[in-house]
Amino acid sequence: MGELLTEEVFSAPRWQKITYRILSILVFVLGISVLLIKNAGWLLFLAPLIFFIALSMFLFTRQKLIISNDGIRFVGGFKKYIISWNDMTKVDMVRLGKYKTSTATIYYSGGKVDLNKGFYLEPQFKRILSLLEAKTNPEIFTKRYWETRSQISHGYGLEK
Repeated sequence: MGELLTEEVFSAPRWQKITYRILSILVFVLGISVLLIKNAGWLLFLAPLIFFIALSMFLFTRQKLIISNDGIRFVGGFKKYIISWNDMTKVDMVRLGKYKTSTATIYYSGGKVDLNKGFYLEPQFKRILSLLEAKTNPEIFTKRYWETRSQISHGYGLEK
């Protein structure tokens, strides 16, 4: 279990952040316009939902995964996760959906955190997995994790 020279920060790509921030502003404006409609009736009940969607889209752009010698921190969303390397009990990975998107799940004493390849994209996702493998005990990785990891490394069944 090697030492990291600096902490590494992973987040969504810049183009995705910009797109989601612009869309969150547009959805927020939609929520305001729904509130301004006269005789809106039941449409007024949609306004809180619209504002929640706008807030969720904005918070999505602020999410960061920080890997350091102390552990893993997932910040910027509705809930903040701080996991030390010793708290991890199991790491699993599956390929989900039509395009077989890889999702790594880190189980720890307080719950679990999912890391989705669709959010971090392939180069960052591979780096995250490499850091996990370097910093944790190899016994906590499941057989399914190693099978999926070899598929990712060799490029079998990657999304198109």
